[in-house]
Amino acid sequence: MATSAIAAMLDDPTLTADVRTLSKLSGWHVSWAIARQWLVIGVTIAFAAHYDAWWAYLPAIVIIASRQHALGIIMHDATHFRLFANRTVNDLVSDFFCAFPTGLSTLGYREQHLEHHLSTNTPDDPYYRMFQNDPVWHWPKSRGEAARQLLADVTGFNTLRSLRMQHPWTAMGQWRLHRKDDQAARVRRDLLLSWAFWGTVIALVTLFGGWKLFLLCWFVPGLTFYQLFIRLRWISEHPYGEATSAGYETRHVQGTWLERVTIAPLNINYHIAHHLYPAVPFYRLPAVHERLLRCPAYLEQAERFHDYLGTDHSIRAELVTPAAT
Repeated sequence: MATSAIAAMLDDPTLTADVRTLSKLSGWHVSWAIARQWLVIGVTIAFAAHYDAWWAYLPAIVIIASRQHALGIIMHDATHFRLFANRTVNDLVSDFFCAFPTGLSTLGYREQHLEHHLSTNTPDDPYYRMFQNDPVWHWPKSRGEAARQLLADVTGFNTLRSLRMQHPWTAMGQWRLHRKDDQAARVRRDLLLSWAFWGTVIALVTLFGGWKLFLLCWFVPGLTFYQLFIRLRWISEHPYGEATSAGYETRHVQGTWLERVTIAPLNINYHIAHHLYPAVPFYRLPAVHERLLRCPAYLEQAERFHDYLGTDHSIRAELVTPAAT
């Protein structure tokens, strides 16, 4: 979207009033969203444990990876303080139910994520710098190279590379970065809380003899399909060229039902709406999008796609170069 069009749209007092209303927080919506993910995870693990066969574990791995991704989206909202009005409650709920279980820290993710919002696709954007320094993140790619990279994600060959990239977003990563500066007390507290969480998990798994189930139904999903879903979402959210004054560097992808469950859970596909109005919680982004569709500038200039992988109007066309003829 052209910068001048964005400025004019954001100055519309009616739109501003509507968005302010949609920015109100609902503890019920958040609590139910978190409970829903864990309910699906619990039922899926019970199914896999009951049958204890490869044909039960394989769908369980995919389903649980999709819910791990959803927990990450809820944590993402927490970095914007969009779960609960009380910021301590916001971070504690996010950490113990979303961030720590997926190996991350709300505090750790927040640092770079807010910088990303302030400087999207510029040299000051930590995500942009990180992606520019790693050829795995250089898109578009040829069909064969794209398939190889995504296969490497789902089979675990890219896992160590991905974990190194995500390390600053963990409690340990933050402690290593800030243990000697003015954030030392906060990162130390964060690290101790994460140790307490994982110490409790390990003790319970050991007590109930659940290591096989824990590894197959939590670590394997997190190291395989979870990485694939994250990759597909991240390469779709922003163009991989440096920002210019002529554009707003993000995209909206409507997505199929299956894509919204796996690649873009909990409305993260409404990415233009999120970047324009990060104060709006995830459960109200569709309403913001519908409101934006009444703005001529949004209709004419926003980069909107029908889906991620399927039709001629999918984001795939932006990510995979045509085969040579």
